[in-house]
Amino acid sequence: MVFLQTRIYVFMKKITLLSIALLIFAATPELPQVGLHLSAIGQPKTPQPKKDDPKNLGYVSPEIAEKLSQQEIDKINANVELLLQTQSCIRCDLRGVKLVNIRLKNPILTGADLSDANLSRSTFELADFVNTNLARTDLSGAVLKEARISNTNLRKANLNKTNLDGADLRFSDLRDANLSGANLRNANMEGASWDRASMVGTTMPDGRKNQ
Repeated sequence: MVFLQTRIYVFMKKITLLSIALLIFAATPELPQVGLHLSAIGQPKTPQPKKDDPKNLGYVSPEIAEKLSQQEIDKINANVELLLQTQSCIRCDLRGVKLVNIRLKNPILTGADLSDANLSRSTFELADFVNTNLARTDLSGAVLKEARISNTNLRKANLNKTNLDGADLRFSDLRDANLSGANLRNANMEGASWDRASMVGTTMPDGRKNQ
């Protein structure tokens, strides 16, 4: 009886070992695929470049916006809103703004930076642009009668056909500016510099017209 039990035990053990061997053999072809799968899961995904959100330009020209941060653009836009609501924005950053064909009455822009702005065909009644930066600003066709523009940087500004009748331009820098066809009748040009300025057809303070 003991001998029979021993034979049965040995036989069952062999069957168990054979079953394990068969399972391992059956699973072996799948191991490389499983390994690849797990390896792929473990690898980090390649980060995709994020598309920059387009800047909210508002009043700022695209050419100038390229050089500015969104925070600077937002500040300039807020300054424009302040100017339009109150007619005043002293020492404000207004670089590169586009305010074409607008009308402001007695605006105060003392010490403001309006460089590279487009203010063409706009009307500024009795404006205060003292100590303002208007370098490269487009003021063509604008009306600035009796405006206070002393000690102002107007280098390379476009003043083509601008009405500056009676304007105070004392000690302003008009070098390389375009004053062609501008009206400077009765303007105060004391101490102003206009080297290399274009003055073809310009009406001078004394009323004579340049040829």
